[in-house]
Amino acid sequence: MIAKIKTRADFGGIVNYANDQKNKKKSATLLAHEGVCAINNKAIADSFQIQASMRPKVKSPVKHVSLAFSSQDISRFPDDEEGDALMVEIAKKWMEQMGIRNTQYIIARHHDTKHPHCHLVFNRIDNEGNLISDSNERIRNVKVCRALTKEYGLYFAPKNSKARNKNRLRPHQLRKYTLRSSVLDARANSRSWNDFFSILKGQGIDMRFNYAENSDKIRGISFCMDEFSIAGSKLDRDLSFNNLCTMLGDIAAELIIQPHQAITSGGGGGTNSEQGWRDDKDKDNPRNEPFHKPSKRRR
Repeated sequence: MIAKIKTRADFGGIVNYANDQKNKKKSATLLAHEGVCAINNKAIADSFQIQASMRPKVKSPVKHVSLAFSSQDISRFPDDEEGDALMVEIAKKWMEQMGIRNTQYIIARHHDTKHPHCHLVFNRIDNEGNLISDSNERIRNVKVCRALTKEYGLYFAPKNSKARNKNRLRPHQLRKYTLRSSVLDARANSRSWNDFFSILKGQGIDMRFNYAENSDKIRGISFCMDEFSIAGSKLDRDLSFNNLCTMLGDIAAELIIQPHQAITSGGGGGTNSEQGWRDDKDKDNPRNEPFHKPSKRRR
């Protein structure tokens, strides 16, 4: 389940889109509504607008949310009263957990795609004339969608499904996608750092640690394959050093880390340049540092 949120200024256009019952392909069905006169789209939009007029200084009082479910969940949302009821139930829970209460809304289901989905339009000006905050809504939305997906036993798309058509990726994107897929698979099949290291080594992937400046404290981790190197945190959030420690345990308890494994002397983020890791014999040459900038001559 995913939810895409957009802020609009005009109720009329988005209500016509969400509840477009004249479009045979879309075949919109108004599943639920609250606080609006639903005899037709114009009446719905007028109801929204009248309430929004309580806060005339708010230029964008409209929120449009597309709630989409995986095609793997088609059987959970049949085109009947039972499927519609489940969709409405989840949509209302999404609103409740997002803090959207005491306001006007409509929920309309569309039938123009293979995956079940519905459209939610609600008024940011609630029934008491208060503005519903959308602060950090994207972060909150991700958490709520994950929680509802788990609660209702819906389909979780695997992380490696992000790149659906590898033929359309550019060379740099393809290298990053290939490395990301391999490292995520290694992580999923590892119960310890030793497992993780062994699986990566078997696939020709090098793993290095980044240290804080003048310290033995590890600040990050990086991966390299076919001369392409990138910090784990830039590859995927789940591949940051801290998240890997949460998954695999304390690195110090398993592996003996040598000082020459560090890519950078500070920062801990590594680099996604293709310079690779320097040899120890060149470690004292500042020009071999990834972030070295030659000094400018004064004229």
